[in-house]
Amino acid sequence: MTGTTTAGKGLATLTEKLTYNKKYSAESTKTGKYDRIVDAQHPDITLVTCSDSRVLERALDDEIGKVFSIKNIGNRVEPNLGSIEYGVGHLHTPILMILGHTGCGAIHASTQDVSGEHYRIIRSLEFIKPTVAEVQKLLIKKGGIAVYMADHPPTVKPVSEEAYFETLLTEANVDEQVDTLLNDEKIRELVYTGKLMVVGAIYDFKDIYSSEKGAVFVININGETDVEKLKKLPALGGDGRAILNKIKRLLVY
Repeated sequence: MTGTTTAGKGLATLTEKLTYNKKYSAESTKTGKYDRIVDAQHPDITLVTCSDSRVLERALDDEIGKVFSIKNIGNRVEPNLGSIEYGVGHLHTPILMILGHTGCGAIHASTQDVSGEHYRIIRSLEFIKPTVAEVQKLLIKKGGIAVYMADHPPTVKPVSEEAYFETLLTEANVDEQVDTLLNDEKIRELVYTGKLMVVGAIYDFKDIYSSEKGAVFVININGETDVEKLKKLPALGGDGRAILNKIKRLLVY
């Protein structure tokens, strides 16, 4: 559209970002950052994570070309199955990770009345709403949130019942995404033949699992969610033992 005046914060922000990019591109050209990957990409991991700007792919690997990243609010797989299939089927990444995170706005919103939001946001949150109901029903069976919190290991930093519930919901949402993936014939075949591992994980900067902000914890491998069983998986033998202290979760079905 012609005649539109763009000023204020938008123009200042664009200037800032392009100024940064000029320095970045000059440095990456000088150091040859892109030389090895200019003709093709060979990522190690297909990552489905939340659009939240605090969740950084470089918490897993800061080398360019290592993470095939797919982002949306609530780290849902349904809207992006085509991209996921490309990552595991064409780029042949051995890991497909669903990475939720503590303090997720989409998770919080899914517990609230969002009828006043844009219909596309409402539609996105509808994918999570059924999981809210399932976790609520589970907690009812276990005596309520207060009883559940008292009967399970505490978080690193004391949190409210609401924050604890939302962490349980975050884990349940990751589990649901893993289940959805394992219901996909092509992905299930890759897992079945040992070519792919589907990992559910949580990125923590709220001191729920650890005081180390930005730490990633595994909560699900190929649909298995029992912590003790996860730690005994044959896949974690040998060098994989380094993973053991990164297996933590609060939600027990």
